[in-house]
Amino acid sequence: KTNAEFTLESVDRYCDLAELGSEEALTILATFVASHEGSMAARRNALAYLGGTAGTDSAANAVTTDLVFDAIASALENEKNPTMRRTAGDALSDLGDARAVTCAVSALGDKSKLVQWRAARILGELGDSMDVMAVLKQASFSSEYAFEVAFEIKDAMRKVRARLQNKESGVNVNGSGPATGPMWKQIQEGTRKDS
Repeated sequence: KTNAEFTLESVDRYCDLAELGSEEALTILATFVASHEGSMAARRNALAYLGGTAGTDSAANAVTTDLVFDAIASALENEKNPTMRRTAGDALSDLGDARAVTCAVSALGDKSKLVQWRAARILGELGDSMDVMAVLKQASFSSEYAFEVAFEIKDAMRKVRARLQNKESGVNVNGSGPATGPMWKQIQEGTRKDS
């Protein structure tokens, strides 16, 4: 199938096949997303689906997991449309892969405040190092960010700081302090802590 032939319906069919464990379908979806060509609606649907594959049987193979991550990361970095880049950020967040932190640091410099906001959110969800804290602190001094982005940067700093303090004091992540990962996943897994 060429990228121009992908429709929402065909993407849905591949998503259904991937749900049944087809690594080939997952590879096709990731390749389609990575192409940055074809119907934007179909690519966006595929992106959203790929983000939800973390920890599922359809993403059990390490090669497939890397292919999915790389396709989503490429979309965050290279898609022309800011809505697509934001959806890629959502998908990276949903994956919960620590490699998303590096992508999010770069995306803080995106032209779109939607993408900047998502990048700050990812850093708050997954960041747990002094390097991330330094990036957030530097970004917090910038007057370039819109209010909602600046607010999210400060919230991310608070979460990362708490994780660093927990690490330093030897507190288990499941003990106290902010859990790691997107909020919906924390709630689903019962690890959500009010912080």
